Amino acid sequence: MRIALSLALVAVLAAACSKKEDAAKTDAAATAAAPAAAGTEIAAADLEGPTPGKWKLTTELSAAPKPVTVETCVAKTSFKEMEAARQQAGVSCSEQSYRKEGADIVGHTVCAIQGGMKITTDTRISGDFTSRYTIEGKTLMDPAPTPAMKETTMKITAERLGDC
Repeated sequence: MRIALSLALVAVLAAACSKKEDAAKTDAAATAAAPAAAGTEIAAADLEGPTPGKWKLTTELSAAPKPVTVETCVAKTSFKEMEAARQQAGVSCSEQSYRKEGADIVGHTVCAIQGGMKITTDTRISGDFTSRYTIEGKTLMDPAPTPAMKETTMKITAERLGDC
């Protein structure tokens, strides 16, 4: 369970979210995006959070034995708020890009955390961001905390349950 939460946290960090566990759960739900034309780059500042409310997040990680499900209340969030939380947590990103591919958002980040670990993450986000969405990603860590964590894949499925 602890490894699963750690992997989810690292993957979400690389997607420009907070390092704190509770914030990571909220921020994972907050990586939805504003509309853009197909094939166009999306500025990080244009990324919006999901519809505020109670969300159920189910995280599946390649290095974890079973999925982890949490329910959390998400307030109105923006990428600017996530960026500030990420910086406070000691995460700096040298690369960060997002683009539309059809109805999906595709992201690529290269970040470093305190202690010198480099985290490279490629993500695909799909869904309507008002009731349900999915984040699929691949993360590479160098140096990895454990051999099993060097390369991980994750899938987060978010479903809005209603108001908080």
